[in-house]
Amino acid sequence: MTGAPGGAAAPSAGEHAASGRPGTSGRPGASGAPTPGGDRGDDACARCTLLLVDDEPANLDLLETVLEGDGFTSLVRTSDARAALPLFEAARPELVLLDLHMPHRSGFEVLADLRARTAPEEHVPVLVLTADATFAARQRALSSGADDFLTKPFQNAEVRLRVRNLLRTRLLLQAQRRARRTAELLDAASRALHASLDGATAAAQLARLLAGPDGGHAVADGCAIDLADDAGALVRAAHAGTADPGSVDPGGADRGTTAPTPDAPAPAAARLVVPMTAGDRVVGRLVLWRDDPTRPFDGDDRQLAVEVARRAAQAVEHARLYREARAATEAREQVLAVVAHDLRGPLTALRMDAELLQEKLAPGSLRPVEARTLARMPATAARMDALIQDLLDAARMTRGTLPVERAPHDVAALVREAAETLRPLAAAQELALEVEGADAPCVAAVDAGRLLQVIANLVGNAVKFTPAGGRVTLGCAADDAEVRLTVADTGPGLAPEQLSHVFGAFWQARHADRRGLGLGLAIARGIVEAHDGRIWVESAPGRGSTFLVALPRAAKGR
Repeated sequence: MTGAPGGAAAPSAGEHAASGRPGTSGRPGASGAPTPGGDRGDDACARCTLLLVDDEPANLDLLETVLEGDGFTSLVRTSDARAALPLFEAARPELVLLDLHMPHRSGFEVLADLRARTAPEEHVPVLVLTADATFAARQRALSSGADDFLTKPFQNAEVRLRVRNLLRTRLLLQAQRRARRTAELLDAASRALHASLDGATAAAQLARLLAGPDGGHAVADGCAIDLADDAGALVRAAHAGTADPGSVDPGGADRGTTAPTPDAPAPAAARLVVPMTAGDRVVGRLVLWRDDPTRPFDGDDRQLAVEVARRAAQAVEHARLYREARAATEAREQVLAVVAHDLRGPLTALRMDAELLQEKLAPGSLRPVEARTLARMPATAARMDALIQDLLDAARMTRGTLPVERAPHDVAALVREAAETLRPLAAAQELALEVEGADAPCVAAVDAGRLLQVIANLVGNAVKFTPAGGRVTLGCAADDAEVRLTVADTGPGLAPEQLSHVFGAFWQARHADRRGLGLGLAIARGIVEAHDGRIWVESAPGRGSTFLVALPRAAKGR
């Protein structure tokens, strides 16, 4: 406002208006004695930059005295309204104190420019200080984007309180916005890290997220991720953004260390290095930098980098464990394949020899016990071959490579075929094997051989645990969507706590009774799931068990 300094506040008790002082900031209080709240130079509000715009230098002097007495040290001032916008863009203040009636440009025009140059989420509050106490001026200022309005002469304490309240609101909104962005970034980082089980691929995705165009989550101008090789040396695995200005050699003498430390200044850029650790092992290093050394990383940035590095270390460790598990699985499958090949040759010869003897020996030439032994030999060899196949199938299930070739088949006919094949097995245990509901044709896309294997495994399990004199019943039904198979027995049933384990590999209901490997039901589940189907059991102690299989009528994608 133009005019005499009388437009400024009159000094209140214990406070003194400065007069005749140069327009600089950072001076001690005029009185030499502490003012209320003046010993606060280390708090978040006092560290904020304030822009003071008033055409009267005396008013600016007074505002500086009041604010410096409250601990504010970063004050930018101008008595020329035309300089307000350039100073605002250069200093990027957290708060503007603005007069309304000034020569060359009014406070309303300055306010409009400020709001046009700042995004709403920045929330740079404007406190209007004016001698115009009219309702029209107040209404116009507040409707134009001013956050508060105070008329001259004002009480110095009230200015301090209003300034601090506006800054606290801004800081709170900033903290909320930063927390939301941090949560979004960490969520995006987790998705990027878990999108691949390859450590280098995950590292590349994370680097692009932190310093690239992916998703708008960039927190640095550049990002590099170094991963430890088998010898413990750190090797650069990913880079995004600007060129790395640092001097750290990923494979140099500092391998496995955190040098340079997160707090060490970098001459060419603001730089942050955080180790990635899994337990007591350094598995990598996250490196962030900003090209402008005047924009150093703050404590919040370090906390974010530490959390990202922790998640990255977990992802790298999971990738390593996955590689090791896959290698172990592949080695196991290779061993099983070799063992199967070496065992099946002698078994085949044994079975063929037994069958040849049965054909060539004259009836009655063997004693009864010899005849029975010879008769069991082909079946025993076939059983051993089936056990070998179960082991191979279990290994393939672990890798997700169990072969299934689907084609249209009459499932009801397959059920009847399986019943005829398995009836002698049931009869040997003095059990009846019956078929219900498999009369009408029921065509579905299935692997016929694998489905017969499922039925055989389910019936074999039922026969194994059903007492002599009992019954095993095969059922088949269908609707437009799926085919449902059932295998019910009159055995002892399963306790509720056993139901969740029954399809696990190598699990048996009675651990003291180790009849077989315990793979039959697990393999049945694998085959059913490879058909996009479902398998489950309904059972209760003393009421037998019913195993149910539901298969879609058509394969996915067909």
